[in-house]
Amino acid sequence: MNTTSQRDSTREKRKLAVCASADLGDRQYRIVPLLFKDEEHTAIVLRHKGQIYAYLNQCVHMVRRLDCLHDTVFDAEQEHLRCSMHGIVYDPTTGESLSVLCSGERLEPLRATELEGQVYIIDKRAKHLL
Repeated sequence: MNTTSQRDSTREKRKLAVCASADLGDRQYRIVPLLFKDEEHTAIVLRHKGQIYAYLNQCVHMVRRLDCLHDTVFDAEQEHLRCSMHGIVYDPTTGESLSVLCSGERLEPLRATELEGQVYIIDKRAKHLL
């Protein structure tokens, strides 16, 4: 296998399929199981104002999933991400905490993209959950 083929193969292995682009509408999200730095986690992949964003599903206030108590990661207006345990609110486009309690802190961003009608996580720190 030549070097270009090896690189393409490595990139292909790193792509974690999330869903079809058409299945992720504005202010919708998917929870994706993965290995992040070789530990089991989940990621939040969402579309907000037409753009794709992805974050590790872990509140900065406490090590809990944003959806640990309720099966949602958005606030009632679906404008901000919100931890269901303590109500910490985040900007969906930057992951920055908008709550005074965790001011200046951010959710861990993950690289994500849309390619050929599909949404993928392409972060080299993330791997398929085996």
